[in-house]
Formats: sequence, C-alpha cells, structure tokens
Amino acid sequence: MNKRLRYIFFVAAFTAGGIILCQLYWVYYNYKTARANFIQAATLSLRQSIDSCLLGQNTLPPSLAGEKPSLTIMMKQMANPSPSSRDSARRPASPTFSMQLFTVGVDEDQLPGVKALVARLFSLQANKPLNLDTLTRFFQQELLRNGISESFTLAIERNKKMVQPGEIAVAIHFNKEPAIVKAALKNPTAFLFRTNFVPALVSSLLILLSAGSLLYMGRIIKRQMQLDTMKTDFMNNIIHELRTPLTILRSSNEAMASFGAAGDEASLMRYLGINTLVIDDLDKNIERILDFSRAEQGKRLPVPETIDLVPVLQQAQLRFSQVGNASIAITADETPFTVVTDRFMLGIILSNLLDNGIKYSPQDARIDLHVSRGERSWQLQVRDQGMGIPASALPYIFDKFYRVPTGDIHEIKGYGIGLAYVKQLVTDLNGKIEVTSEPGKGTVFTLTFYA
Repeated sequence: MNKRLRYIFFVAAFTAGGIILCQLYWVYYNYKTARANFIQAATLSLRQSIDSCLLGQNTLPPSLAGEKPSLTIMMKQMANPSPSSRDSARRPASPTFSMQLFTVGVDEDQLPGVKALVARLFSLQANKPLNLDTLTRFFQQELLRNGISESFTLAIERNKKMVQPGEIAVAIHFNKEPAIVKAALKNPTAFLFRTNFVPALVSSLLILLSAGSLLYMGRIIKRQMQLDTMKTDFMNNIIHELRTPLTILRSSNEAMASFGAAGDEASLMRYLGINTLVIDDLDKNIERILDFSRAEQGKRLPVPETIDLVPVLQQAQLRFSQVGNASIAITADETPFTVVTDRFMLGIILSNLLDNGIKYSPQDARIDLHVSRGERSWQLQVRDQGMGIPASALPYIFDKFYRVPTGDIHEIKGYGIGLAYVKQLVTDLNGKIEVTSEPGKGTVFTLTFYA
C-alpha cells in the first residue's frame, strides 16, 4: 500500500511540476511577445517623430501644400549654343543653360512619405542637425497616438550605423556623419512589471489552483487509505472482542454439559454468574455502539438542567476508583460549581475519558479532574499519566473507529468509538474538546463548554 501511495504521489508531483513549467514558459513567452511588439511600436513612433521633426525644421515646396499636391523634377539640363561673334564683341560671352522639367502629381496616400523624403533631402543638403528637445516632444506625441504611455529619454549616438537587436533606435542618413537616435526607458522595472503582471497573476492563480487540487486529491487518497486501514482494524477488533466472550460462554456451556457442573449447584451458580457477566458486557458494548449511532443521527437531544458539577465528578470518582486501584483527584475553582448541562451526557463523557485514562495507564493509574470557569464558559480538564499518544496519531483520535496503531497486539480492548462519541456529545452540549499528549508522560483532554 505504501508503494502504491508513493507511486500516486510521484505521478501527482510530476504532473504538478509539468504544469508549473508550462505556466512559467507561458509567462516568459508572453513577456517576449509583448516586449517585441512594444519595441516595434516604439521604433515606429520614433521613426514617425523624426519625420515630423524634419518637416518642422524645413520649408517644403508650396506645390506639396496645394489642393492637388505635385512635385516638379528637373529631368535634363542642357547648355545653350554660344552667341555669335558680332554679339561677343559687345560684351564677354557667358554660357547659358536650359532645363527640362517634369511635374508629377502626388497621391494623397503617398503625400506623407513624399514630404518626409523631401524633408530628409533638404536636411542632408543643408546639414541641419536634429533638435533633441523638439524631437522629444514629437516622440511623446507619437507614443500617445500609438497607445504607449511609457517615458523615454532620447540620445544621438554619432559614428554608428547599425541598430542592435532589441534596441529602440533609428539610423539617420541625412547628416554628413552616420548616427542613430536611440530611445531608452526611464523606468524599465515598472514597464516589466506592467507587462507581466496580468499573465503572471493568471499563471500564479492557475498554479495555486492546480497545486491545491493535487494536494486535496492527495489528502483524499491518503484519507481513503487510512479509512481502509481503520475498517480493517475495526473488523479485527470486533472479531477479537466477540471471540473472547464466545470462548468463555462455550467453555462454560461445555463444563455444564459435559463435566457434570449442572448437577453441582455451586458450580452451576458460578458458571451462570460468569455467563451473566459476559452477556452484560456484550450488551453494554452493543448499547454503546447504538448510542453513538443515535447521537450521530441527532436522535438524542440534550436536556439541559442546572446541576452542581462537583457531586457528578465525585460519583464518577467513586465508580472508577475501584477499577485497577485507580487514584482520581478532583479540584474545582469554586464550591458549589453550578452549570447548565445535560447530566446524562456529561456522565457518558466522564465515563469514557476516565475509562480510557485507566486502560492506557500503568497499574495504580492517577487521574486529575479539574473544573474552572471562564467569562462565558466553563472548562473540564482530564489529565492522566499514562502511555500518551504519538503526535502522528493526535489528528485522528476523534475519528470513528480509529485506534492508535499497535500492530497485531490487542492488549487493550475497544472498538475505537469512545473518543468519537465523546466529541459528538461535547459538540451537542455546545462545547469543544482539545487534546495534548506526549508519549510516556500522559494525556490531557480539555473540554470547554459555552453558556
């Protein structure tokens, strides 16, 4: 069973690890995609802002601003013939030229590109440097137009031609020397956080839900395996507890039937007395199981009454002090100690706790009963000096049919319903029960009842 459980948890851990790795890759992939898209959009904004800045620095031909934009291009330049000798005698000869011009209409869709091209040519011709302040203003406007609210700083790096991958930069070729305009985020950490916050949050939630589901599934599997073990132990306990009285009854019956004990009045009465005790013990155990079943189903409701708690404790002390020479001490913060509770249910609680304290203690067991009062509650504490309960078993001792594992040794009788019954009764009386224990030093049950 343990091997099977380890295999199941190995598969669950492997699955959880795969889910976590997939989620981390998803976050990384989203970040890379978002970063690439952002660099592309910011670079486009920078290129557009450079064009806008150049348009602001240069005066374009008026023909591009008319209703029908056009651009006149010189197609050919020709030298005119030299003047005649008669004319040259009057004044020095000077060469003349004629040009062949061609006017091209510019489509509205192509006009922004033509304007940008002309502005670059003019800047190249005039060798006008970019004004960073003006460029920064245009850049911020373009960023907002493209839906980007990040803050950048711009710088011009001279004598550079190549833009490195991952940079927000544009090479400019209208200066006499090569240069690039580079944009840098003012707060890259904030950008990284904003870019990855939603994917990381979704991924974290998925990871937590997946891990929580797997852990819950693991707890359920482990709990089912514990229940299976408890069922097996319960069946073994039932068989053991029933076999012992049946053996006694069979032996007694055989003695009376086969060995003439029925003819001897003294022997007959002795065997009948033994049989009566065995039958009474079986009847009590059956009644305990039925009472527990009725309490679970809510068929037995508490009947509260005002009682003095000290005489109830003294009655339990008198009854159990005769069992195994047990020593039971009672202390109370006040006398009389009046409370409102169900006397019968409280008696069952005390009987079960005292019976356990004696069974799981060495000879001459010592048990201390202490009652105290809180502001709106009262408390009963049952302390023994018995063998104690291992820490691994404490979370389960109030479970139905659970018994602290002792292997195949059945030295202490019981069905594993006593403490479960006690907890059910304490809950019905509007209380709670807590336990602390240390192996070899004893156990303390603390019952708190609220008014």
